[in-house]
Amino acid sequence: MTAAELEALILDIAPRTGELPGDTNGLVYGSGATQVTGVAVTWTPSLAVLSQAVAAGLNFILTHESPFFMATQHAWFEVTPTDEKPANLARRAILGRFGLVVCRCHSNWDGVRTEGVVDSTARTLGLFVETHSSRFMRVYEIGERCLSELALDVRTRLGLRVVRVAGDLAAIVTRVGLAVGGLAQNWNYLDELLANGAQAVIVGEAMDYSVRIAVDSGVGLIETSHVASENPGMRNFARLLRKALPDELPVTFLDAGHPWTYL
Repeated sequence: MTAAELEALILDIAPRTGELPGDTNGLVYGSGATQVTGVAVTWTPSLAVLSQAVAAGLNFILTHESPFFMATQHAWFEVTPTDEKPANLARRAILGRFGLVVCRCHSNWDGVRTEGVVDSTARTLGLFVETHSSRFMRVYEIGERCLSELALDVRTRLGLRVVRVAGDLAAIVTRVGLAVGGLAQNWNYLDELLANGAQAVIVGEAMDYSVRIAVDSGVGLIETSHVASENPGMRNFARLLRKALPDELPVTFLDAGHPWTYL
């Protein structure tokens, strides 16, 4: 199977009709004529992930996030051009040396009903009674639970050492909103969830303002991290590919993990 043929199968599972304008999906690095020896599915193709893929003989990388850090100009600081950023140079070196191919599925996979990132994460968290849904946002009924109990359950279900929690830990929650990935990097994320009855929110990555707007709105917040909140969807993508591909073509989920240590 060529990389182009595998890309076509992947885009049947996560159609580009679901992507946001300006969001690049499909093959983003390497040749479509490359013969695929194996598939590595990951949240982001860090150097560690790429090295694991090479060691396992997997030359097709299916990633959720972009393989490169794009330069955007800012008034607050100087910016290094995309092609000169050390992290990008390091990734390109290993990609080029070993003839790897990178395919990205981002917004086109996030919102795919039932199987995509949002619904995969909801299943992992045990959230099934949906009271509100839009393209990327959900609200669920959960019975009566205090915020601290909910947070500990989220931590366990996502296999995390810690979660960051804001709000009254003793507050009783019956309806929770879900905003995976980086949606809570913008404080406006809360509006839709609050308008649809969320008393607490489970988010991926939140900036300080996003936490404070939740607290000042009387809403509890549980932050899990960007990668942890989207890993369930990429694990599910790997599962779907294993079913669709021949047995002799290996498909492996590689966890990009957390690049920090808790002290």
